Amino acid sequence: MPSGQLRFDDDVVIVTGAGRGLGRSHAQQFAARGARVVLNDIDLDVAKEAVAEIVAAGGTAVADDNNIATEEGAAELVKHALDEFGTLTVVVNNAGIINYHKLEDITPQLWSDMVSVTLNGTYFVTRAAWPTFLANDYGRVVNTTSNAGFAGNETLVHYGAAKLGIAGFTKALSQEVAGTGIHVNAIAPMAVTRMNRDAFFGGKESASDDWRDDLKSGRVPMGPPSAVSPTVLWLAHRDTQVNGDVFSTSSGKVSRVGFIVGEGYFNPDYTPEDLRDNVDAVRSLDNYLDPVRGTGDELALIPPLFQQ
Repeated sequence: MPSGQLRFDDDVVIVTGAGRGLGRSHAQQFAARGARVVLNDIDLDVAKEAVAEIVAAGGTAVADDNNIATEEGAAELVKHALDEFGTLTVVVNNAGIINYHKLEDITPQLWSDMVSVTLNGTYFVTRAAWPTFLANDYGRVVNTTSNAGFAGNETLVHYGAAKLGIAGFTKALSQEVAGTGIHVNAIAPMAVTRMNRDAFFGGKESASDDWRDDLKSGRVPMGPPSAVSPTVLWLAHRDTQVNGDVFSTSSGKVSRVGFIVGEGYFNPDYTPEDLRDNVDAVRSLDNYLDPVRGTGDELALIPPLFQQ
């Protein structure tokens, strides 16, 4: 079994939304292990502050404030990485926004803004990096979805929709690169950040020297970004062969998220009444299928059912 520290000395990493929170932590941990990092944030001042911290610690990093919610901005970000460091090996799509509204209060503009930054930004940056990855037959993409996408959360309809879209993007794209040196995965992180602290606990941050104490006492609901970043680094490393997975990661717990299909109820001549009368079988997740190779996994089960 491999041993030793996972290093990134030959890697150039783009982290979007890297000025604060999760993205800043990801960038710091990449740089501490030898990566050259491009910290992208729409707020250039905070990106520069984060870069200064990395450089002061002996790392290599540059700031970038291109708007990844546009095709042009994403292309300029990738160009910046290539111009600065000559190559690109890792993209961490972390940028996103969050706001809390019930459906009736989500205006078309709020919906559009959410999708533009969170989902479209992931697409634009990945697509801009893609020619480099294809030419090198190597690359790592780590996207950021959310438990709010696949588990749901009231007042986060727009956020959940965009985040679940990222999960679908991850699963589909990973199949396009199967068997190559390009791997695409996603995390569903939960951490105390500037974006969510007001909603979760009145703006309070961990007050003790060890966040574990505040988590145990119930003062905070989850750990800091630094407890999430190791999952990102693991998925971004060239020795990691995982592809097409989503991992929930928070407070030291990391676990694979599955999108499963139950055994269900089968009757080629079924009626609405049949579903009413067999609702338990329809809803059951016993004997489930995990369609890791795509929709074909489920479709392959249909012909044998006709032979029973």
